[in-house]
Amino acid sequence: MNSKLVDEAPYHPGYEDASFEQVENPLMAELAQYRKMNERYIETAKKIVEFLGAGNKAAA
Repeated sequence: MNSKLVDEAPYHPGYEDASFEQVENPLMAELAQYRKMNERYIETAKKIVEFLGAGNKAAA
């Protein structure tokens, strides 16, 4: 039964290592956490810049 489900399952790119996500190298886990944190900071900075830019347009 299990092999039949696996044979019929569609391929989803990007999910090759999804089952191993919890079993990663501690250094890689720290790097992934650092990248997520930086991404949050960058997104916040972008929103601040957009907000300030919108304020300048409204005042002009």
